[in-house]
Amino acid sequence: MKPVLERWIAEAEERYKNGVQNLSDFVGSEPLKKRKRRTSFTPQALEILNEHFERNTHPTGAEMSELAESIVQDREVIRVWFCNKRQALKNTIKKYRQDQHPQS
Repeated sequence: MKPVLERWIAEAEERYKNGVQNLSDFVGSEPLKKRKRRTSFTPQALEILNEHFERNTHPTGAEMSELAESIVQDREVIRVWFCNKRQALKNTIKKYRQDQHPQS
């Protein structure tokens, strides 16, 4: 491991001498990937998603595709929404249980 780090430090020092000042220029050689913008849902779309979630927290692929089409979103956006919603529910239940039975 030490030889790899020594080589990286030598390369970083060389780049610094050549005028590279940004930390991001020293980290890796791959360009940074841009993140996708946060998805905004209309109140109507959220109503549809929440109603479906109340009936079924784990929709099938076909159901997600139908939902995506009905609210004009990508299927992946719908999949992530359901994952996040399930996690939020899990966290809420966990917090509720902790509040009901505090550790002494």
